[in-house]
Amino acid sequence: MKGTSRNTLHRLIMVSLVVILLLSFNGCGIQQSVVRSTMNPILEGGLDAMMAETNLEIAQTALASNLKLIEGMLRSDPHNSTMLLFAAQGYAAYALAFVEDEDPVAARDLYRRARGYANRWLIEEAGVDLIAIPALDDFEAAVLELDDDAQPGIFWLGNAWGSEILNGLNDIVLVAKLPYAEALMRRSLEIDPGYYYGLAHLFFGGYYGARPRMLGGNPDLAVQHINEQIDLTDGNILLGPLFMVKFVYLKQLDEESARTTLQMILDFDVEAAPENTFLLNRVAQAKAEQLLANLEDYL
Repeated sequence: MKGTSRNTLHRLIMVSLVVILLLSFNGCGIQQSVVRSTMNPILEGGLDAMMAETNLEIAQTALASNLKLIEGMLRSDPHNSTMLLFAAQGYAAYALAFVEDEDPVAARDLYRRARGYANRWLIEEAGVDLIAIPALDDFEAAVLELDDDAQPGIFWLGNAWGSEILNGLNDIVLVAKLPYAEALMRRSLEIDPGYYYGLAHLFFGGYYGARPRMLGGNPDLAVQHINEQIDLTDGNILLGPLFMVKFVYLKQLDEESARTTLQMILDFDVEAAPENTFLLNRVAQAKAEQLLANLEDYL
C-alpha cells in the first residue's frame, strides 16, 4: 500500500504542475482543451488510487486537494461533465468519510455541494435541471423520463440529497424534500440496482430505518434493502453491515446484534476484498470503531 500512497501523491504533483501550466495560457478554448485532454485522465486515475488507499489520513489529504483542483478546473471549463461528476462523487465521499460523524451541519453543506454538481452534470448530459423543478409530481415525471445513460447523475444527485437529509432529520424544510431523493434512488434501482456497489439500496435502508413507523418507517423493508446490497457485493462492502447496525439494530435496541456486527466489521480483512473497496471499507471500520466505543449512548 506504500506504492499506492506514493502513486496518489505523484498524481497530485502532476496535477499541480498542470494547474500552473494552465494558468499561463490565455484564452478559454486553450484552457478547456488542456483540462479535458490532460486533467480528466489524471484525476480519474487519482480517484481510482484513492479508492485503493487504506490510510485514511493520506486519503483525506489527497481527496481534499483533488476537490479544490477540480473546482479550479471547473472555473476554466464549467461544462466539463467529467469534472462535474468527479466533484459530485468527491464531495459526497468526503462528507461521508471524514465529516458527518464529527459535524453533521458541515456535512450537510458538503452534500449540498455534491448534489449541485450532480445536477449540473444532468443539465450537461441529459438537458434537465431537476433541482429547479418545485412540484413533486413534475419532478417525479422528469426523473422517470431520464434514460439509462443518466444513471451517474441520478445516483449521485439522489445519494447526496438523501445523505444531506439523513444528516438533518430535525430540519422540517429539509425532510420535506425526502420524496425527491426517493424518486431519484428508485429510478437508480430501476436502471441498475448494482450501480456503485448497490448503495442505492443503503439509501432505502436509512430511508425506512431512520424513521418511526408512524412517519413512514418500516424496519422490515430496511432489512430487505440492506441485505440486497450485501448480497449484490458478496459481503465485500462493509457499509451494508454498518447500516444494519445504525438503522436496524440500534433502532430496535438490539445490543447483542449491534456488538456482534460491529466486531465483525472490525475483524474484516480489508485487503482480502477487491482493491477498489479498500477505502470504503476502512471508512466503515473507522465508523464501526467509533460506534462500538460509544454504544451505550445509542441504547
